[in-house]
Amino acid sequence: MADDLQKLDLKLTLYNSRDLASQNRQLLRIADWKSVDLEPENRDLATVTEIENLTQAILNRLYTRQGELASLGHPDYGSRLYQLVGELNNIKTQGLANIYIRECLHEEPRIEEVIDIVFEPPSRLKSPNTLKAKIMVKVLDLDTPMTLNISIVGS
Repeated sequence: MADDLQKLDLKLTLYNSRDLASQNRQLLRIADWKSVDLEPENRDLATVTEIENLTQAILNRLYTRQGELASLGHPDYGSRLYQLVGELNNIKTQGLANIYIRECLHEEPRIEEVIDIVFEPPSRLKSPNTLKAKIMVKVLDLDTPMTLNISIVGS
């Protein structure tokens, strides 16, 4: 496995509320995040390595607005997926999302190739503004492709 996959990172936990004292604060999928926190484990901070680290890094990259980290010296980090929030899930939006995802993941040095991006068909009744995609990537020095599921939830 590539040395880059061996890197250690802090594990992030995503919650539905920024209110730390809220009794209704629940752990959520990354697509539904409103607050990110560090996860404690055995009186220390939890960490992620290998594939879990890469998965977290990819999702962070996809869900960070491109240019948001410019003041920290990373003007190209992130994606343009935020521009699609609130748009109807249709062929045009899926096409733009495909471009934005490929652009973003092209910048991730541990990804050799984006193999495929498959979007769920649009739903007219439930969440017509939610775009869900399955992304399959070829990771450097890994034989098996890695699959990620993402959601862009409309407002």
